[in-house]
Amino acid sequence: MQGQSDFVMGGPGIFQRKATGLVREAGTLDVLIYNINFVSLGLMTMLVFLFSTAFYPGANLYLTALLMFLLVIPTSLVFAFFASAMPRSGGDYVYVSRVLHPALGMMSSWNNTVWWFLYGGVPSAFFAQFGLAPCFSTLGQMAGIAWMQDLGAWFASDWGTFLTGAVLIAALVAVFSRSLRLYFRIQNTLFIISLVSLVLVAIVWLTTSSATIIDRLGQGLGEATLRGLGQAAVEAGYATGPFSIKWTLLAGTWVYINLVFNQSSAYIGGEVKRASRLQLWSMPTAAALTVAVLLVLLVLGDRAVGLDTIGQLAASQGLTYTQIAAFGSGSTLVAFFILVPFIFQSYTWLPGQITNASRNLLAYALDGLMPSALGRVHPRYHTPVPALVLVGAGSILALAGYVWIPVFATLVGIFGFILGFMIVSIAAIAFPYRLPDVFESSPVNTRVAGIPVMSVVGALSLVALAIMAWAFLTDPSAGLNGHPGLILMNVLILLSGLVIYAVARGLQRRRGVDIAKRFAEIPVE
Repeated sequence: MQGQSDFVMGGPGIFQRKATGLVREAGTLDVLIYNINFVSLGLMTMLVFLFSTAFYPGANLYLTALLMFLLVIPTSLVFAFFASAMPRSGGDYVYVSRVLHPALGMMSSWNNTVWWFLYGGVPSAFFAQFGLAPCFSTLGQMAGIAWMQDLGAWFASDWGTFLTGAVLIAALVAVFSRSLRLYFRIQNTLFIISLVSLVLVAIVWLTTSSATIIDRLGQGLGEATLRGLGQAAVEAGYATGPFSIKWTLLAGTWVYINLVFNQSSAYIGGEVKRASRLQLWSMPTAAALTVAVLLVLLVLGDRAVGLDTIGQLAASQGLTYTQIAAFGSGSTLVAFFILVPFIFQSYTWLPGQITNASRNLLAYALDGLMPSALGRVHPRYHTPVPALVLVGAGSILALAGYVWIPVFATLVGIFGFILGFMIVSIAAIAFPYRLPDVFESSPVNTRVAGIPVMSVVGALSLVALAIMAWAFLTDPSAGLNGHPGLILMNVLILLSGLVIYAVARGLQRRRGVDIAKRFAEIPVE
């Protein structure tokens, strides 16, 4: 596992790659929480209560959650099967490049990497907008402390969001540069602390009557605000309607943006202990656990306040479910233990984005598709420091774009991810036939009626992804409907990987190196 991360010549026109220098240090709990965090228990629920309850008339959100789970599981299993059969860092870059073609591998993977750069701005902004701002504003309001309310308003401002998000990105890059093991210790501790928030929300909603919660919301927000809530919500875009399967499916875009990334640990496959077994179950388990928590909180929120009322509060007041529970508790102390731990749930996409993008860059560099500097691993810390720094800098730029460029909507890039995942699904269908030796020696070589289960899963994933591609193109909140330029941007980002591969291959040929031969075998770690 440990070694230099440069190429050495192995003969005329051929190079052999030394070990990456990464080490397998991610254990069972580390990987499971890593995948759960990229889905995010709290953030997924936050987005559903803020948007799905408010702007999707006729949606049955219980059915929405179940449908999204059914549509995500095939894709989850595609990555789980591949990560078990080829436990290497780089995720779909390794899978697709070895099964289909290196150019297609670069296309699907580079697509993800670009979007992880761009999406670095989203959870880092959420850190301020959904974590720090509601925490200080609500606690300040409940305790009557003006400076806390002012600080909450500052965190919600453009500069407050940018500066706090930039500090978070820099801190994560520093931790990841020091040690992935260090990050896992921090991740696991903060995850357990953050669960206090979700448990208290559930307790408040379970033990407090609806009338009491509404009365306490009136005290917090003002009776006049509650009296005019319905009209204000309608003016803000809130709408109701009879049951609609279309809107039930479209409301799932806010679930899917979280849930589809349950396979995050595939990208650090070379650093996972017992990867062939652990990867196989941790991804679908992360999806199942997070959907279960969402369903429980939907039931309790519906019982305590009503999903219609939550939707009205979200549309007109921008009130998060943690604020509703905090006000509803009637206790500043309980509110503190709801809002403060939730801060650690508000940004949990971000660590996976930084880590996974850096491992992709490392894999490209080691295969000769990117500058060799990105393939350097610190000899003591076993971390790809140059790649991490580059991802961190790009994420800060993306944060600025998210804060100050309105067209960069939260959902706008998921269509691009779906296009990349479609290529991975095609690779899953072809894997047993294109690499039969690797497939037969893997833990996922099961067949039913002579048909490889992995091929069936890949086909189901392709169908599910097509359905969700339609949803993101149709949902007005996704930002693509009526904006052909943004759709074209998603497509061009996908295709840009082909250009990078062609340019890199040409440059390497001038040096007398045929990088295509590198892809004839599974990379060493």
